Amino acid sequence: MKFAQQYSRATHSSDLRCDEHHGDTDKLAAAALSSELGASLFRVKFGNDATTYAALLAKWSELVVKKSIHREWPKHVTAHKVAVASLDYWLNDVCPACSGKAYEPLASAPNVLSDMQCKACKGQGKRPLVCEHRARDFVADMVEELEDMARTAGNNAMRKLASDMDFV
Repeated sequence: MKFAQQYSRATHSSDLRCDEHHGDTDKLAAAALSSELGASLFRVKFGNDATTYAALLAKWSELVVKKSIHREWPKHVTAHKVAVASLDYWLNDVCPACSGKAYEPLASAPNVLSDMQCKACKGQGKRPLVCEHRARDFVADMVEELEDMARTAGNNAMRKLASDMDFV
């Protein structure tokens, strides 16, 4: 199970005891310690915590502004708009037609997938990126940055969890 799934399950757990039979708190603590922005990304996307969105957007916008200056983006590309578009896409990137499964459901049995790739997402499981044409490459680049941050935060959290495990 991916860390994001473990984290999501832990945030919705009704039993956060910490003993040999319960370990959901470990996932929450590991995510919190993984990185400041990574923890916020996990809280908003996988923990459905909308109250953290404004703070996350502020931190992300600050990072995107720094990247835009460092990478010398053209003047017509507004860093704040790129930050909003990239974060909103990353938070809600699942293709609505196939629910992220990348295949179309059977007409006769909607809960069963066919052999046909989803036409809406072309078998990617993600909705198309829709934004201003001139900023598209910049938004896509920042979406990749968010995915890298989330991946790194998840890996850091898993490392923290692994160091606490007793393998003997």
